Amino acid sequence: MGTSFDAIYNRLEPHIDAFESKRRALFSKGLRNGAITAGIIILVSLFFIQSLGFFLWIIIGLAIIIGITILNSQSGELCAYYKTHIVPPILNEVVPNVHYEPGMGISEETFCTCKLFPTPDRYSSEDFISGRVDKTDICFSEVHAEERHVSTTKNGTREYWTDIFRGFLFIADFHKDFSGRTILYRNSWFKFRFGSEKRVKLENSTFENCFDVFSTDEIEARYILSPSMMERLVEMNNRLGNNVTISFCHSNVYIAIPDSRNHFEASVWQPLTRRNLEEEFQTVSDLVQIVDELNLNLRIWTKE
Repeated sequence: MGTSFDAIYNRLEPHIDAFESKRRALFSKGLRNGAITAGIIILVSLFFIQSLGFFLWIIIGLAIIIGITILNSQSGELCAYYKTHIVPPILNEVVPNVHYEPGMGISEETFCTCKLFPTPDRYSSEDFISGRVDKTDICFSEVHAEERHVSTTKNGTREYWTDIFRGFLFIADFHKDFSGRTILYRNSWFKFRFGSEKRVKLENSTFENCFDVFSTDEIEARYILSPSMMERLVEMNNRLGNNVTISFCHSNVYIAIPDSRNHFEASVWQPLTRRNLEEEFQTVSDLVQIVDELNLNLRIWTKE
C-alpha cells in the first residue's frame, strides 16, 4: 500500500474519461426512452380526459415515475463498467493479486457461523474481496441482514423489516485452531446472553467500556485477549467508528463494521469524482489495515 492515491488516480484517468463518456451516452439514451414512454402514456390519457377527471393527474404522475425508472435502469450497465475497469485497480493497489467478485459475497452460512448476530430472515451480500496481506489470508464483503416483523392493527396485519446488520464483514486467518468461541459484543448494561457462551470479566477497564466478552472457553478467551491484544482492539474499534463487534472461532477473527453506505456502485445521475474514488480507496485501506493493527502477521501460535 505504498503507492499514493495520486499515482493510482493518474493511472485511472483514461478509464475515468471513458466512464464519463459512457455515462453521458447512457443518460441521453435513458432520458430519450423515458421521455418517449412517458409522453405516449400521457398522450393516450389525454384522449380520455373527460372520463378520467382527477385520475388524469395520477396517470401523469405515474408516467413521469416510469420515465425516471427507465432512465435510472441505465445505471446497471454503467455500474458493470465501473466494477470491471475502475474498482479492481484500486483494490489491487491495497491488496496485491486481490480477487474481486462483484456479484458474490460472504455466504449466509458463514455470517451465521460467526455468531455475532441472530439468524436473519432475509440476507444479501455483494462485492466479495479476498487476498493475502503478507502471511495473512483475508476476505470481506458488504452484508445486509434483516429481520422480519409482523404487526397486527385494526386494518389487518402489516409486514416490515428491520436491520440486524448492514456493513462490512471482515474475516482474517488468526492462525490458531480455537477449541471454543469467543465473542466481543458492544458494551451494554445487560450482561447476560442465552447460549453456551459465558461472560468473561477482564481487567482492562478501557477494553471493558468498549466490549462485553462471552466465551465457551474462558481460559482460551484470556489467552487470546492478552493485554496487548486488548489495547490493539480498542484502538481498532476507535478508528473504525467505535461500533464494531468481533468473534474468534474456527481459526479466524470475524469483525463486523457497520456502514450504511452502498459501496462500489455507480449511477448515470452523477459523474465519477476524484473524491468518490479516494473514499473507496480509503474504505478498503481502513479494512486491510486491521491486519497490521492486530499484528496478525506475527505468528505467535501454530495450527495443528
